[in-house]
Amino acid sequence: MISGNPSPTNPFTPDFGTRPAHLASGRALIHEAIRSLASGPRDSGYTRLILGHRGSGKTTILAEIRELARASGMLALSADAATSGLPARLTSAIDRAREPGRHTRSPSPWTERRLRLSGFQLGPFGANWEELPPTQQQWSLGRRLEALAEWASEQGSAVLLTVDEMHAVDREEARRLAADIQSITKIDGLPLALVGAGLPEMADTVLADRKMTFFHRCHRDRMPHTGYDGAWRCLRLTAEDAGGSVEAEALDLMASAASGAVPFKLQSIGYHAWALSGAPERDIDLMAARAAVGRAEADMSEKVLEPMWGDLSDLDRTYLGALSSAGGAATPAQLAALIPDTAVRSLARTEQRLAGAGHITRSPDGVVSLTGALDRSFIQAATDLEALYRTGTPLAPPARRRCNADMPRARARCALTLGHTGGHRSRA
Repeated sequence: MISGNPSPTNPFTPDFGTRPAHLASGRALIHEAIRSLASGPRDSGYTRLILGHRGSGKTTILAEIRELARASGMLALSADAATSGLPARLTSAIDRAREPGRHTRSPSPWTERRLRLSGFQLGPFGANWEELPPTQQQWSLGRRLEALAEWASEQGSAVLLTVDEMHAVDREEARRLAADIQSITKIDGLPLALVGAGLPEMADTVLADRKMTFFHRCHRDRMPHTGYDGAWRCLRLTAEDAGGSVEAEALDLMASAASGAVPFKLQSIGYHAWALSGAPERDIDLMAARAAVGRAEADMSEKVLEPMWGDLSDLDRTYLGALSSAGGAATPAQLAALIPDTAVRSLARTEQRLAGAGHITRSPDGVVSLTGALDRSFIQAATDLEALYRTGTPLAPPARRRCNADMPRARARCALTLGHTGGHRSRA
């Protein structure tokens, strides 16, 4: 039986950036990232970028890596690049990390040793110096990162810098940060690691900037989709840990619906199933599971797919619309025929861009197929709506209203349009 009253202890978290109770995917990525951090600056994965769509769990993965790094003794700092001002946020994070008690081996505050000449004598030649109280040093972000990495090296530790939302980073700030990390980590070999995360379109924006070659050389990871086994395990353990349970058929239905999608969909399915069934007092049954899947589909469309579609260019949407109309798979030549008056070079570049973002893939036999979260049903609905505005029948002009004022001498009524200027006329 379905209840409309959600439990206040709902353990599922369909919110962007909120860490779930259990991970459905990404364990292999986390393991590889930690292995690279333990290997040191010479490891190719010591500086890496994680690319994934909204709801794919990038922020959660960053948090997991950060937590494990701290547990191993590393000094882990975090910031986001959603708006300009990244250097200031990183500087604040560094200063907080240096506060006493923030870390098991917190470095001392930024100071410099200052000396003052207190006396001078001619024979024998000599000078007397006295040390002044230390003052707060105003260093650049690069110098602060370098000093922090030097300290970590002396301690036998390392510094981890995690930066989220890198697709929105200010270009000038990104170039400066890239130059600093390259100098500190790759040239000087100091233990300053970087793990950044952003949307896949970074490949055509930030990573396409020729002045940021350091980011080009960073190891890249793609956020994995959720598999059936991972979804099944996550749904069951999350419910059981909160005192609830899921019937076998309901669990299979929900795991199947979440399989191949981003983790946000899984959390949305679990959230609605928990609320609709009245868990934990009642088991999550098949009826609640079916209703939950429907609600999760609506959540996905509103919060993930529509923003994802809006991020695409007009040609990207036209390309995906043509591919959808062809049944979800077509050869490049077939697509070119479906998209007339478009340069072949533009179509080839569009394919590369969409493939890089994970929306399509090309098989060894040359067939391009839809493979991302934007499936045929969503694309068809979106393109059909847009087509209404391109091919709709123009509205007829509004009917003119006559003045119709009485004209006694002419024994008629005014035939001019209502609101006309000048005198009345019996003929227009």
